Amino acid sequence: MIRQLHLPIRLRDSVSVDNFFPAGNEEVFAAFNGWLNGDTDKSVLFLHGVAGSGRSHLLQAACRFVSEKERPSIYVPAGEPDISGEFISQLDPESTVCIDDLDQVVGDEHWEEAVLEVHERLLSSNGRLLLAALQPPRALGLTLPDLATRLAAGGVYRIRPLTERELPRAMQLRARRRGLELPDEVVEYLLRRVPRNSEAIFDLLDRVDEAAFAKKRRLTVPFIREFEKEQD
Repeated sequence: MIRQLHLPIRLRDSVSVDNFFPAGNEEVFAAFNGWLNGDTDKSVLFLHGVAGSGRSHLLQAACRFVSEKERPSIYVPAGEPDISGEFISQLDPESTVCIDDLDQVVGDEHWEEAVLEVHERLLSSNGRLLLAALQPPRALGLTLPDLATRLAAGGVYRIRPLTERELPRAMQLRARRRGLELPDEVVEYLLRRVPRNSEAIFDLLDRVDEAAFAKKRRLTVPFIREFEKEQD
């Protein structure tokens, strides 16, 4: 009997479709929204791009969006030690399955066969599949030719990482979606604290925001300095 499995992976509270900043990725975001809302005949969507480009954000946001519609969905970070190919082969064939970091399991025969099986069952049962990796399907080096062919037949899109000029606007959008104001001086200060990629910056912003909310403080440079001292 096929059953929906509940993986021990918690979606990040701050991730949503609304707070994805699509600058430079307008075509990708339009295709993603079309797939998410069922406005396309393609049941499979494949996103690829460098680390920190927003791939994981969109996969987790898709799961949250589908779950809020009270439909089954599951986020699967491939390569996590507690998740196996056998595990995903048991997923509900009518659910939305989001498999992240597929490049982490390339060459693993059991994983590749499980992804191919999930692909076939989802397509025959009105399920949907969203995948992400560093490279597009044909460049991944998959050992199963049928898998590479099937994944490449769906929509395949490259996500471009945000530029340094776009990062401040993306940060302020993310803050506004959470009901916060992020002054320019705070943005500049945060950008000096971590590598300038969206994943690292948004992670720091989320942690600072949670600390400010817990202490009922505004996001200011002095508060962030206090936060940093507490983390040492």
